[in-house]
Amino acid sequence: MTTKKVVKKRSKTASYRIDSWATIRFLVTILFFILIGGGLWIGSTCSVSIGSVELTCPLGAAQVMAAAGVFIPALALGALLTILLIVLFGRAFCSWICPGRWIFNRRTQSGSRFRKYRAWIQRGLVGGVIGAAWLCHTPAFCIICPVGLSCRGAIAAGSGGSLFPIVGWLGVLVGAEWASGLSWCRDLCPLGALFTGFSRFNPFIKVEKNPEICKPCNICERSCAEGLNLAKDIDFSACTKCFECQETCPRGAVEIKLVQISVRGKDG
Repeated sequence: MTTKKVVKKRSKTASYRIDSWATIRFLVTILFFILIGGGLWIGSTCSVSIGSVELTCPLGAAQVMAAAGVFIPALALGALLTILLIVLFGRAFCSWICPGRWIFNRRTQSGSRFRKYRAWIQRGLVGGVIGAAWLCHTPAFCIICPVGLSCRGAIAAGSGGSLFPIVGWLGVLVGAEWASGLSWCRDLCPLGALFTGFSRFNPFIKVEKNPEICKPCNICERSCAEGLNLAKDIDFSACTKCFECQETCPRGAVEIKLVQISVRGKDG
């Protein structure tokens, strides 16, 4: 089958191609923080009320309950609802709302040895964050979490407060990232690690290679903030739906499927 015929066939599938995903994602992130800073968004990216329903960051809720030493039903329910959203949309929060993608992850490359143990290290970080909250009797990570810091920065900017403490701490994290050669978002963020665990069950908005067009070249891996390779990897639970792989693929071999209904065969 010729390339021309393959492209014609692809145009009839439920896949979509946009050549400026980064711009769209940046505008969505800016819009959210304008709404937060302007007081138009009820809550923050850590906790938001929609009518009588409140969505809560699962890691934040776990920290608060660990720090208090009691089970809080309202917090648990809010966290459960957020987990359901993660199952529906995967880690889209990380690339479409969280500002960390625009601050960190400056194309740092962790070694293959670290990648091999990354999942276990991230699980340890999640457990450590919750354990620290229990020991210190306060949700310590929430104080330094880049998402929470950015929310407080947006609120401070909207109310005329000082941004120096927030900018200063974010600068420390960026410096640590450069010094270690690791990526905060990909290698160290406990919130992203927690989201990855739940997004394993996500069947919607999936990126896939078209095996008739794809010729492994590793460009998708180099453009992916998580280092995923459509031609090699099988587990895409870390995918943040940024769609950079589609934008950079020179052959147009990356498709975005609204629902993944196909069963993986020998092409994996």
